[in-house]
Amino acid sequence: MTTLQMETLNACPLCGTSALRHTLTAPDYESHTGDYGIDECSGCGAAFTNPRPVEADLPKLYAQRSTVDFPALDSGLVARLRDFAIDRYLADPLRCLNSAPTERSVDILDYGCGDGALARGLVRAARKHGRDYRITATDFHDAAPPRLAGIESIRYVPQAHSQNEDFRYHAIFLRHVVEHHPQPDRLIRELKTRLHPGGRLFIEVPNRRSIWARAFGGAYCAYNLPRHLFHFDARSLSGAIERGNLRCERVALAHTPLLGHSLGYLLSRKIQNTGLVGVATYPLQIAVDALARTSSTLRATAVADG
Repeated sequence: MTTLQMETLNACPLCGTSALRHTLTAPDYESHTGDYGIDECSGCGAAFTNPRPVEADLPKLYAQRSTVDFPALDSGLVARLRDFAIDRYLADPLRCLNSAPTERSVDILDYGCGDGALARGLVRAARKHGRDYRITATDFHDAAPPRLAGIESIRYVPQAHSQNEDFRYHAIFLRHVVEHHPQPDRLIRELKTRLHPGGRLFIEVPNRRSIWARAFGGAYCAYNLPRHLFHFDARSLSGAIERGNLRCERVALAHTPLLGHSLGYLLSRKIQNTGLVGVATYPLQIAVDALARTSSTLRATAVADG
């Protein structure tokens, strides 16, 4: 069992408001490190895990690359479906980036790259559109994820080293990353300094207002306690972006498979979001969210003006 040093917060880490409402308590279904609460801020509307691991211990939660952030793709069909989903996700951001002159290189950072799925998607997109994407991927680990091994067009840099680089990007992707950070506005502020003027952050996070969060309660896998330190809705996500000194251009509803792991947690079974059950129930997940006018995720675009 992973041993973590914990901290208990008496005020919202985003806005400092001390008026908090406890919403639920749930276990760590992945690493079995204990039970954790989620508190909601009455000021900015953000929800956050409380108590939570101290920042210095967060890499311990990902050391083995064995959590839901590193899905097992045992089936070739499932891997192809995941690649298709990544390609769909990248379509809108890359449409914006591809509006630049074709002779210009586009520098892109995949921050918190996980197993490298998004960085590999960028390689496919560069090939498809005939663009020169100079891709950098970064994460906690000293070594690149196995699925990036041998891909010369992707430069992998451990986060500890990347923070010291004097290098700017036209776009930074944070796909299911911001919710893992103890101070999202600080992360966004730091990444702003690594953007060219007019550069963009493309952010995706789970939506705590999803109808499925209400249906599954503490077993909702998008809570992913204690790895997810923040739990956003549209208002709190745009607020975090603005506190990070970027302009929030848009926040849109979107979807990603979440029912597999949620059912697994509820039934104490090993069920993958990207496995047969997760993929088969994905249309139902989208349909019910649509009827409820909610979504499983939120996608935001933030701009570094000037």
